[in-house]
Amino acid sequence: MKYSDNNVAWKKGAVFKADPKLAMREVEAVNKAHNGAAPDGALVEQSRCVNTVLHREFEWDDAIAAQKQRVQTEKDIKRSLVYVCTKDVPVDYTPKTVRVFTNVKTTNDEGKVVRSYLNTIDAMKDPEYREQILEQAKRELDQFITKYESLSELADVLNPIKNYLRPG
Repeated sequence: MKYSDNNVAWKKGAVFKADPKLAMREVEAVNKAHNGAAPDGALVEQSRCVNTVLHREFEWDDAIAAQKQRVQTEKDIKRSLVYVCTKDVPVDYTPKTVRVFTNVKTTNDEGKVVRSYLNTIDAMKDPEYREQILEQAKRELDQFITKYESLSELADVLNPIKNYLRPG
């Protein structure tokens, strides 16, 4: 399916400032220059030029970019640690895993709301954090539906989810 750039927008919550139509055109131009499938990093290289639409979306100060990358690595580490649950799992089944840490909104010492990673088991015991986790799960299910509802092969899976999220 080919989309018109008239219908292009940044998804809700995106922090990018560039015109999404122009950004899409720039991404497509980079893809075209690479026979339709630009490798990771090609858009970064294209955007080094100050005249490109997406130049300002990247951090070009290496010290700041490096710190941001380290923070991203920290998040990746926290999201990648899992508990492996083997109790009552048949030998021929893959053990169930649960993330050790989950991301929730907390209030810091200055009273500012920030995102933090808490132990998932502890967070699930707290009604406020449990509600945040449930709301995040619902948002992710809704995103899954939005992404895949055009695939008729998934209708049997998606319909019960839709009925749960959008009763009536």
